[in-house]
Amino acid sequence: MTVEQSPLAAVAPRLPGTVPAERIATVSVRRHAPSLVAPLLMLPDLCSAVADTLDELGTGSVIPGHLLNRAAGGGRVCGPAITLRYVAVGGDVSANRAAGRGLLIGDRDLYGLAQPGDIAVMDASAAHDTAVLGGLSARWADLAGLAACVVDGTVRDTDTLREVGLPVWSAGRNPACGRYRIEAVELNGPVSLFGRTVRPGDYLVADDDGVCVIPHDDVPVVVERCLASARAEHELTELLASGRRLEEIVSLLRSRSAPA
Repeated sequence: MTVEQSPLAAVAPRLPGTVPAERIATVSVRRHAPSLVAPLLMLPDLCSAVADTLDELGTGSVIPGHLLNRAAGGGRVCGPAITLRYVAVGGDVSANRAAGRGLLIGDRDLYGLAQPGDIAVMDASAAHDTAVLGGLSARWADLAGLAACVVDGTVRDTDTLREVGLPVWSAGRNPACGRYRIEAVELNGPVSLFGRTVRPGDYLVADDDGVCVIPHDDVPVVVERCLASARAEHELTELLASGRRLEEIVSLLRSRSAPA
């Protein structure tokens, strides 16, 4: 089947074509209506709220901020994952360059598969000693409408990343580029973020505390539970700020929790 006859036809004009079509697992990524998840972005301490709900439901996963730290951008993000997996080429960089190895860098093809609001998730866990995202990549992602990039690996061009302003989380920074060191083996297949599986269409939320992964099918109930918990926390916050003495607040809370 040619690209013109395949599901890639609709996005082909957006793809640089660096990565062979057979390495793109799927073009069709399941996404919820933006209106479903938009209320999450209004919650304070977003990742903490989602992490508590994931614990209650026994689903999803959480990656703390000391593993995936914010490298650029501000605020919090929430969106569906599109994914890219790298492997290390190995060997000497000079020899790889002479042999033409390590030239399949897949970020720009990944961005071509994206819809506005998606979050690019890059698994370079096998090659933490090389950067897989830099300034030009961030500019490309921003133009494509990505909400953020989350990298199990390192990034570089920090000054430019901050200038672009696209939210980026990574395992660290490294000026050595990925060219001649890594190779893209699959786009939009399962990937790993520090051992936690992320599939295309799973939802990521991220802020300064870290990153949470919500399985696609669990998103509606997670949103519902988070909003309910936020309402309860808001009521308690108002009570604490009401000017009552601590003893009065404790007594009031005990009366509310007493059986009818």
